[in-house]
Amino acid sequence: MDKSVWIVVLNWRNGRDTVDCLESILAHGGGQVAGVVVCDNASGDDSVPVIRQWAAGRGVALPEMHWRDGRCEPDIHCASATASHPAFCLIHTGANLGFAGGNNVGIEYARRHTDFDYLFLLNNDALLTPGAIAALARRMSETGAGMAGCKVVYYHTPDTVQAWGGARYSPALGRARHLGAGAPIGQPCGPSDVEPELDYILGAALMVSRECIDRIGLMEDRYFLYYEEVDWATRARRAGLTLAYAPDAVVYHKEGGTIGSSAKKGQRSLLSEYYLTRSRLLFTARFYPWFVPTVLAFTVAKMLQALARRDVARARVGARALLGRPFGAGR
Repeated sequence: MDKSVWIVVLNWRNGRDTVDCLESILAHGGGQVAGVVVCDNASGDDSVPVIRQWAAGRGVALPEMHWRDGRCEPDIHCASATASHPAFCLIHTGANLGFAGGNNVGIEYARRHTDFDYLFLLNNDALLTPGAIAALARRMSETGAGMAGCKVVYYHTPDTVQAWGGARYSPALGRARHLGAGAPIGQPCGPSDVEPELDYILGAALMVSRECIDRIGLMEDRYFLYYEEVDWATRARRAGLTLAYAPDAVVYHKEGGTIGSSAKKGQRSLLSEYYLTRSRLLFTARFYPWFVPTVLAFTVAKMLQALARRDVARARVGARALLGRPFGAGR
């Protein structure tokens, strides 16, 4: 029997990418996708009207709810799935809750109102391909894994891999290396090559079992951005759950469409740089406190490198994160 899957898509000021993402779900999600929860993190732009217009044009019922005090108002079920598409709903989270906080609203809604086997977090700047959901669910079922990732490919360079499922993490430095990064899309690499190396699944396309969520809880929202999936996977692994990789599942990722989170450090936005530094320190203190000195040294070295490049602004936001100051606090 096929396992049922619900998808959570988080939007923040990026409605047109979200519509492309939702269109890919309609086209390629397959019969296992029972429902889609779209969470809007108080975008304040034209995102919600754009999403509403798309739904109306596609004949998709899109009930809307508001998240208040830990529950939806009105607290209703999604419209029923039809023969042509899964159920959809739109939840207004009420504030910019960050990546974890916004996705957690969708996860919690699905837990309360649906009987899913797996939940799939899909970035709104990512696109499904045919068979991706089925391949992920199949690998999860075969392995009994708590989480699984797919082959994530750069949308703008579709012959190049961003990651085979996820990454290897170095706690001594507080940084990660995406497995398969830069490899040609056709390069063979199976689960036996990737799964022993996986420390976490890339948050852009992450499938998680209901059992895993019930055992370890939601994502940690103190990070706001970055390290949420590292934290989640670390907790899963420490609870005895495994991570899996489905090479036949492919997702195209525009990468950093919302906040400029490019993997190329010179192109990374200052906001992205700030939260990357802040979250690295928070995660290390929580899970690897004995590595705090080395991670601090690594962080300071990065700031000095920025100064050597005369990138004063980047060094400044690193210092703000290091000192626990807000992103926009003075000069």
